[in-house]
Amino acid sequence: MKLSPEERKEKRKEVNRQYQLKNKEVLKEKRKESHKIRLQNMTDEQKEETKEKRKEYYERNRGDRQRRILFPNLTEEERKEKKREYNKRYRQNMTEEQKEERKEYYKRRHQNMTEEQKEERKEYYKRRHQNMTEEQKNKTITPL
Repeated sequence: MKLSPEERKEKRKEVNRQYQLKNKEVLKEKRKESHKIRLQNMTDEQKEETKEKRKEYYERNRGDRQRRILFPNLTEEERKEKKREYNKRYRQNMTEEQKEERKEYYKRRHQNMTEEQKEERKEYYKRRHQNMTEEQKNKTITPL
């Protein structure tokens, strides 16, 4: 039975995938060895070059860079409102289990805070409460 070119291609892909799954550890060891040999054969200049490249990569991809704005055509207030609405829907659609997990997480997080962090948190909520309008204050006080 002769296979069509597409079928042969699919079969080869499948065989390769199975091979890689079986020999994952062996391949990992081989890769380690080849990297080790390559490093030993490098000159000092090449080592410095790779060090610089790695450093540049980390510089480019570290966390403190500017984040991409999802909706650039909206104003800052509209973006905040949209995010608020999304979060509200998300919390409403949570299952009871997820709500419980969330409560537990916040509970543990609060317990692990230092006294200084607790004080900062109190101050933050105090300022936040002072900056609220009367309507917002009433909204937070009334139960859902």
